[in-house]
Amino acid sequence: MKIIVIITFVVVVGLAGFMLTRNVITTPTQSLTSAPTSTSTQSQVPIRGVPATSASAITSPPPSMDGINTHTESYGTGADPDIITLGPKVGGHPGWEPYQHKPGMGFEAYKDGSPVLAPFDMVLVGFRDTSTQIVSGGTSAHSDDVKLFFKSASPDWPGVYLTVYHLLTSPLLTGHTQRASNDLSAPPAQGYQLFWDGNYTVSPTGNATSYGALIGYKVKRGELIGFAGTVPAPGSVGTHSFADFYFDVPDTSVNPNIQKGDVHLHLVQPGSFFYWKSYSPDATFPSGVLAYPFETDGYKLPAEQRDVDYKYTSKK
Repeated sequence: MKIIVIITFVVVVGLAGFMLTRNVITTPTQSLTSAPTSTSTQSQVPIRGVPATSASAITSPPPSMDGINTHTESYGTGADPDIITLGPKVGGHPGWEPYQHKPGMGFEAYKDGSPVLAPFDMVLVGFRDTSTQIVSGGTSAHSDDVKLFFKSASPDWPGVYLTVYHLLTSPLLTGHTQRASNDLSAPPAQGYQLFWDGNYTVSPTGNATSYGALIGYKVKRGELIGFAGTVPAPGSVGTHSFADFYFDVPDTSVNPNIQKGDVHLHLVQPGSFFYWKSYSPDATFPSGVLAYPFETDGYKLPAEQRDVDYKYTSKK
């Protein structure tokens, strides 16, 4: 009798464990007495990556190339190929060598204070201001480097992050004092931060709260996100005005460069990974195609939004 009880207990416990395992793996759970049927479905695990319908270097070109990539002359220095872990390694202006660990590509389409536009619908998730005064060879010059971190709100690019830097200021920083000189060892920063080797969230540091950052504010494709800044030109002769962009794209593969944060985010080469098109309110954008982040082909923002002191409100 004891042997029968023990055997019965083992069978019951074994079946319970099998049912628990099946509950984790499949939905719905099948009865143990029934044979598998074609109606049993595996639970769906989200696959992170570029939608097959979005035009890119790792999917396919847009259906028509009419109006696509018409301003490659504006491409500045590309990203460092050694830290690009998804898609083409090379991009940007041919022959212009990037500095080590340069994460993005500049657009040479701006003057000091020119409007910078959103390439797609996105939400502000963080900022960092490493603008400072640079002293070299007995001369002093200011370097603008307001950084804005955005998360895509476009169904074409779910989970993608965009960082724009070397800005003078932004309408999304309602209390920002332009051309302040910050301590680079502890610059004002708030929210989600993305770099070539990590991504993480920080509480407001330094005087970050005084910037009045509109964290969570959504901008649509073609809308104003900032104004181009200037940095000392090579050789400290004059200044150079531009804006740089880098994109972190999710993929199932692991980015070996990430030391902290989401290891499935990958830097891409903006000039060769994406397809670009000039923005206008009437323009039609194929799935996945980005808007050039500058005024072009006759389109200009309303006059009040071309003023570097223009600010958004927190109502949107």
